[in-house]
Amino acid sequence: MQASYRFHGDLPQMLRSRWRSTNPIVQPVTRAASIKDVIESFGPPHTDIGALACDGRPIDFSWPVEAGQHFDIFPIVPPWDVTQPTLLRPHPLPALGFIVDSTGGRLARYLRMAGFDTLYDPAWHDRDILRAIGQEPRLLLSRNLDLLKRTAVEFGHAIRANRPTEQLREVLHLFGIVRPPHPFSRCLDCNGLLEPVPKAAILNRLEPLTKQYFDTFHCCRRCDKLYWPGSHVDRMRRLLTDEPIAP
Repeated sequence: MQASYRFHGDLPQMLRSRWRSTNPIVQPVTRAASIKDVIESFGPPHTDIGALACDGRPIDFSWPVEAGQHFDIFPIVPPWDVTQPTLLRPHPLPALGFIVDSTGGRLARYLRMAGFDTLYDPAWHDRDILRAIGQEPRLLLSRNLDLLKRTAVEFGHAIRANRPTEQLREVLHLFGIVRPPHPFSRCLDCNGLLEPVPKAAILNRLEPLTKQYFDTFHCCRRCDKLYWPGSHVDRMRRLLTDEPIAP
């Protein structure tokens, strides 16, 4: 006996190559398994599933697959509010915060530039990321589907775009963010919050041209790095207004 699985939206693009041209997928039921396990065996991680139905009835990830059942698998539909409970994710995040793995270093800097609380360390291995999520729940952004399939990762998103600038736009679209509320409020290197600092207090740290042409400065509370409204500000403004920008 068989069960069928229809993937909606852009989820068919995430299917393993052998199933990418088949929708719905019809497979024999040969073992006891949850719908989460079966879906992930086809390719897509559970993090990118927004809703599930069995024979038209809403279900959660623990639903046991049985022969004769028909499943509809739906993607997450923007705008995604991760602070609201759903059938698939009954324990929401307290706020939108990100953690980015080694596949998205440039994306992490763009997110920080836009003002989002974003953890990233290029030296982290998968176990470090999972440990960080366990200590402080966050949404994982990654291109590593195997990492996103880990049970400890309840909130996540598989990045589709290749260019970091397009990746940022992809994330903003997913969460329905037209304009980030606090751009240029975080350090690009360590994610610390920035605070205003008087120019007179840092004159000895400024290069001659910076001292001559800029009067407004911010300092990272955590690592003490200085920031002023230079080219990175114009770059982010162009990025957030969909103007052409180099990757």
